[in-house]
Amino acid sequence: MKKIGLYLVVLMMFLSGCAVMNTSMMETAETVEPGHPKFGVEYGYGLDLTSTILITSIPSDSTNFNATGLLSLPVYGMKAGIGLTDKIDINGKVWISLGGVGTKVYLKYRFPYDSEKASLAIMPGLTFVTTESDEEEGENTLEIAEINSYGFEAPFLATYRVGKALAVTGMARYSADFISIVEDDIDEAFMLNRFGVVGGLSLELGPLYFRPEVGVEMAAQKYGSFGVAPIFAIGAGFDF
Repeated sequence: MKKIGLYLVVLMMFLSGCAVMNTSMMETAETVEPGHPKFGVEYGYGLDLTSTILITSIPSDSTNFNATGLLSLPVYGMKAGIGLTDKIDINGKVWISLGGVGTKVYLKYRFPYDSEKASLAIMPGLTFVTTESDEEEGENTLEIAEINSYGFEAPFLATYRVGKALAVTGMARYSADFISIVEDDIDEAFMLNRFGVVGGLSLELGPLYFRPEVGVEMAAQKYGSFGVAPIFAIGAGFDF
């Protein structure tokens, strides 16, 4: 009965508010100069964390592999950063999606790789996503549930500069999220492991850039089956 109640809470979240993780990259492995700012806006589709609850649990000794489709939902985001050294940026991002709000703080460290066209970087960060799901009942609002996610991610980026106005970037990212759901008679928490692969272009005119991206996000609870969701995003901004 408790699991049925949890599924009903998830359904209500789909209808009134969702906790959506921004899974886009919107970066290259290159860094801006020390003291130089960077700004950007984006639109895309991110992983709805509530849909990962529906990943079916399987025994730890099972050899079955079951892929579950996860929900991707629209995300509107903006970011800002500044160069600290010639190899380090510090950045912050905030996004909204269907009643939920997310934030991320991350560093980008460019490895001392001796190449004129290629750059390698790691971009560790901390994430937080929160939403409250509620149901309208006449003039009153009945709170159904609250979901929060605290996470850590470690993306690795590789960029190849085709020319002054075009660069190609690929990213592989591991993420871990601690997710809690609280409702009147339900208090659930679980750890979610995610792995994302994203590829994108950076089309540039001076400091102005336009970046389309596509990829896939994969998620699995401990002793759970495998879930996948598409990644798509477009963004524009300035790297001064």
